[in-house]
Amino acid sequence: MSTYILTSMFNGGFNLQAAEVFRQKISKRNKFAFVASEFEKIHEKTDKYFCFFLNMFKEAGIHFKEAYVIDGRMTADEAQKKVAEADVIWLSGGDTPTQFRYFQKYGLEKTIKQHSGVVIGMSAGSINMAKTSICTLSCGHFKQKIYNGLACVDISVEPHFIRNEVSDELIDLSEKYTIYGLCDESFIVCSGKTIEFYGEIYKLSHKIIERV
Repeated sequence: MSTYILTSMFNGGFNLQAAEVFRQKISKRNKFAFVASEFEKIHEKTDKYFCFFLNMFKEAGIHFKEAYVIDGRMTADEAQKKVAEADVIWLSGGDTPTQFRYFQKYGLEKTIKQHSGVVIGMSAGSINMAKTSICTLSCGHFKQKIYNGLACVDISVEPHFIRNEVSDELIDLSEKYTIYGLCDESFIVCSGKTIEFYGEIYKLSHKIIERV
């Protein structure tokens, strides 16, 4: 059974709770695939963040035998194969619609959705894991965009959520969509029909905001 973990950001490494949960959920640690948000440019920046987050796993006591970046330095066939082989897939942050277009271009949509291991999204990666991906201006996107995401999970998230800075845009969107506001340091774990919430997370629905 697949395990999906949606995160916002961890500013000083994985917190104690996240490290403990990740150690529990990640039982197979042979291969780690870091899927970039920008595949064909800024490779140096991609590699920097790959090393940064891989080190966070090491500091949490999670060591992988092999770790690699998935981006345009691979062919589509190579990228699909490497993602399919990984025990853990990390969907990185960045520009959300750009990342999703690369998923499509490199044929990774089905590969990620059908993956039976652990898939972890951060920020843009978390948004793109949803059945309905909601990109808002308040989350730093250039324009509001709503589209069918990977459908790994049936919940939509707003990363980097700050309770006392909720925008009118989010309130209006909550009339049509249920959105979970993920504050930094918080995360959601979905496995089968089970959904677990860790840290400070808020549910926005029908213009009502409540902590979960």
